[in-house]
This record gives sequence, structure tokens and C-alpha cells, in this order.
Amino acid sequence: MPKWSDFGNIFSTLREIDVSAIRDEAERPVTISCIGHTAALDAIDRLLHQGHQRYQAEGPDPLELIPLARAAERAGSLRSADMLLLGIDARTTLSQAEIDSFGLLEELSVPFLVVVVYGEQIQSGGAFLTPVLRSRTVSILDPQALDAADRLATAMLARLPAELHLAASRRLPGLRAIFARDLIGNVAFTNATYSLASGLPEQIPLVSVPFAAADILVLTKNQALLVYRLALAYGAAPDFQARIREVLPVVGGAFLWRQAARSLIGLIPVWGLVPKIAVAYAGTYTTGVAAWRWYESGDLVSTDQLKRISSEAIEIGRKRAAELIARARANRMTDGSAERPGVIGRIKQLNPFRRKSRELPPS
Repeated sequence: MPKWSDFGNIFSTLREIDVSAIRDEAERPVTISCIGHTAALDAIDRLLHQGHQRYQAEGPDPLELIPLARAAERAGSLRSADMLLLGIDARTTLSQAEIDSFGLLEELSVPFLVVVVYGEQIQSGGAFLTPVLRSRTVSILDPQALDAADRLATAMLARLPAELHLAASRRLPGLRAIFARDLIGNVAFTNATYSLASGLPEQIPLVSVPFAAADILVLTKNQALLVYRLALAYGAAPDFQARIREVLPVVGGAFLWRQAARSLIGLIPVWGLVPKIAVAYAGTYTTGVAAWRWYESGDLVSTDQLKRISSEAIEIGRKRAAELIARARANRMTDGSAERPGVIGRIKQLNPFRRKSRELPPS
């Protein structure tokens, strides 16, 4: 059974992590061509460049603004862009010829998004966007609204190739909040899924929560890479060691795991898969939120805030745990075989401390 001292070298081990691939991903060139009405271009430009800018902007501006009248002469750059935005001012009546030209976007092998501003529907004199264009349209009635930037960012990140999300967020502050929110949720879910697959059979005596040393290392490594991606997304210098040293006092390192674990004690009477998965989710989520606030605005999360975030994360983690277990149970029932045990069978095999097989907790 590992002792808490066994984890003393976790962060020294993190120094050996190769983050070159993530750094290269953050520094990839990105080109987003935006064509359309001048008022729409101005609104899109403002929404994508507004937001917290604690660090100096890194790299060239990826946004290329092209007035509708110049779209034909810039056809070459449109084809080479990583993404196209079509900005439409809903207050301007469009001709049938313009509507037809918009349809050419469907023929380009480039991800695109139609952004309608100052209204929900275009003024077209009876002409209509094609079904494909309508399915890739986001309407921003008031570009000054508090949620306008997030609406645009959500729609853009849904269309932009995933491998460009980090680089685009690093250069466009308006994308950062949605990128950070999605990243934290995804990594927290990844850690929760890992904890289900591994079973986490051993214990940390300090908090009496089942975790194996190897599992803690994997989960903490994922947390460290999460923090690093958040740092790069918000424009911080790509020095991994400096970022980890900088953020350790902020996220509290292993403290977040202990805090999340202690929050569970008394809430769940019997240790099992649900609390293990919930702790994995909550520890990662809380770490991500603390780092997010630090890189966004330099705010330190207070102890009371940390407890509140941890408590909320535990509740979310328990729901995610129930979903994962239900999915695993369904997979076992549909494709389980004697020759190849499913996820649940492997979990039982991984646990050396139980002589009898253990049933999954009820949903």
C-alpha cells in the first residue's frame, strides 16, 4: 500500500514530460478569412479580439477581413484559409446574385460559418440561403450583448478543426473562454474515464480514498498538461517548467485531490466506483478552473471559493460517474463475451483486494 511520501516525486517526474507537440500545436499558423458586409466584419473583428489579455498577443493576427465587393479578387486566399466566415448584416437587403455567390462556399473544401449580425434573418427580397448554409449559421442579434462573443466562439470552435483550436485561441482572445471551458470539461471527463478503466484499487491513507500511485501520476500528468494548454491559450510564454512553477501555488497541487476526496466523505457511505470516478473528475475540474482564473486575470482562488468549486465539481463528477458506469454496463450486456472481458471485467481483474467479484453500484 503506497504512502503519501510515495507521491513526493510526482511533480519532479512532471519535469520530464515532453510538451513539444503541444507547444508546436499552439504556434501553428492559422488563417481565418472573413468576407461580408463592412458592419458585420467590424462586429466579428471586435468580438474575436475582445476579452482578457493578461499576456501580450502571440503570433500574427489570423483574422483576414475581406469586404464583400473584393471577394472575387481574393478567391485564392479564401481557398487556402483554414476557415471561412461569411458576415451578413441583417439590415442590408441581399440580391439573388449575392445569395447565389454565397452558395459557392459549399463547393470549397474549407470549413465555414455564416454569421448574421443585427438580426436573426437576412433581408433578401425573397431569396433564401440554402439548407446547408442555414445549418451553419449563427445569429447575433446584438453584437454588444454580454453573450455575443461566447455565441460566436461556440459556433466557430464547432466548425474549426480541433487541431487548430489552441493556436486560434492563443491569437484571438474572444475564443479563449469557450476553449477553456470545453478543455477543462473534456480533460476532467478523460480522467474520470481513466479512473473507471483502472479501478484505482489502492489507497492513500491520508484521506482513506482508493488511489494507486501509478493512477495518481497519470491523472496528475493530465492535469499538468491541462494547465499548460490553458496557459498557452491565454498567451503565456511556452516555457513549461515556468508555467508549472507559476501555477503550483495557485492550484495547490495534490491539495485539490485531498479537498475533493474529503468533500466526498460523509456524502457517500460506501466506497466504490462512483466516488473514485467523481474524485478524478472533481480534482481535474477544480485544478482547471483555478488555473483558468489565474491565466485569465491573475486572480487567486480563495479557500472558500475552492471548497465551493470542489463541492460543485463533486456533484458533476457523480453524475458523470453514473453515466460512465451505465454505459459500461450497457456495453457489457450487448457485446460482452467469455473470450474477451469488457471494461467491467477488466476492472474486476485489476482489483487484487477482492476475492469475490463485485457488482456495479446501482444507477
